[in-house]
Order: sequence, then C-alpha cells, then structure tokens
Amino acid sequence: MQAEKILAEGKNNPSIPANLLQECLKAMFESSRTYGLFTAYFDEELYRYASIYYEERAFGKDRLMYSVVGVTKVLEDLEISQRDHLPYQDLQRFLEQDFATIHKVSQTPDKFKPYLTARIDIKLMTPEGDFQILSVSDDKVNMARPAWFQKDGIGYMVQSYTGKLDFTAKATVDGQIQMWLRGVDIRTPEDKSKRIPYWIDYTKLTVNDETILDTLTPVWHDKPYRHFIDVKADEEIKLQVEWLPHRSDT
Repeated sequence: MQAEKILAEGKNNPSIPANLLQECLKAMFESSRTYGLFTAYFDEELYRYASIYYEERAFGKDRLMYSVVGVTKVLEDLEISQRDHLPYQDLQRFLEQDFATIHKVSQTPDKFKPYLTARIDIKLMTPEGDFQILSVSDDKVNMARPAWFQKDGIGYMVQSYTGKLDFTAKATVDGQIQMWLRGVDIRTPEDKSKRIPYWIDYTKLTVNDETILDTLTPVWHDKPYRHFIDVKADEEIKLQVEWLPHRSDT
C-alpha cells in the first residue's frame, strides 16, 4: 500500500477520488501478485474468505481486502530487501502491472501520471550550431522541441514516469546547457492561465558520473531545481536523473 499512500498524501497535490482508490484496492487484491504471494505463506481459504466477505457485505466490505493486501505488501518488502535493485523499480512495476488492470491497458492509468511524471527541460543557451539528445533510456519517453523553447537557444522538453532516466546529449559548439528539473504543466479547467501544483521528489542528478544532487528535493513546475553545465563542442554529456512520487513529510 506504500505507493497508494504516497499518492494519496502528497503535500499540495490534488486529492485522488475515493472511488478510484477503491478500484485500485480491488485490482491489487485480485492481482496474481497478491494472490500468489499471500497463498504461498497462508492457507488459500483465508484469501477466499476475504473475497466472499467483500462481495456479500454492504458496509466495511473492504476491511479484509486491506488486511490481505497489507500482509502481502509486508511479505513483498521482505523479499525486496533481499534483491539488488532500487525501490523505485518495484514502485514502477506495482503501478504498471497492478493498477493497469483497472483500465485493461498495459500502461499506468492517466489519472496517476501527474503524480509520477518528471519533466526535465534542457537547453543549449546559444542559437548557433546544433544540440541533440542522442539517446534516452525510457522507450516511452515524451520528448519534444516546442517552438516557445527555442528562443535564444535550442531546447528540449523531456517527460517520463519511469522513476529513472539516463540520456546523452551533445552540442556542436561551445556553450552552456541549462537544466530545469520540475513537475508537469497542468492547468485548472476554470482558468487555463493558472497551473495546478503537482509535486515530484527528485532524488538524484549526475552529470558525466559526477553527483550534482543526491538529497530528496521536492519541486513542481513553477518551483524547479536548476543546474548549469559548461560544454565544449562535440562533447557528449551523460545525464542521469532519479525521482519518486512526492511525500507529505518532505
């Protein structure tokens, strides 16, 4: 339930509708991950009882489902602690495999993406020469060169919800690259001139294997983290960025 808790309690983030959380809980309970892990440690009859209890009760029917999912999460955390990879990878799998069953698609539901999506603006601050992003680790990345971001330079807007992004960039001239780590740009339906603050917690930024940021840093679109990089012509710049959904205690 940790991912759901993070999403539900994000400071200043819009709240998630209760019915969507109920759908997520049911999808998590019915997922093969929950069933397989829970029944590997406990009698299958306990799982079946929780399922029947949910179907028959009019009030408080999700109480036993919460118990099963909660116990399963503890079991999974114990297993994860024995693995050699970062927690965000399990968060990504949790969202993409379990929450995705709600909408019967193979990607994270759109309603959750603003809470998970990092936006990285990167720009070479000179109109001369060329500036290219040569490679990106996320095959679902949203990368664009909007016209408004080309004034006095060459800029890219990169958006991803994988939790970690590696990419390589190169300029053909000497200059300075400016980076802005921020959240997504979402406007209020009533007034498109006003943005909704969707916070993201950045945890790491490295440039050519040099650590620039390694402390949890909350940002949103209008309050980004900035970093400037001096570059030489034809020098490849390797960048790595990591982030998590925003927590209320940061």
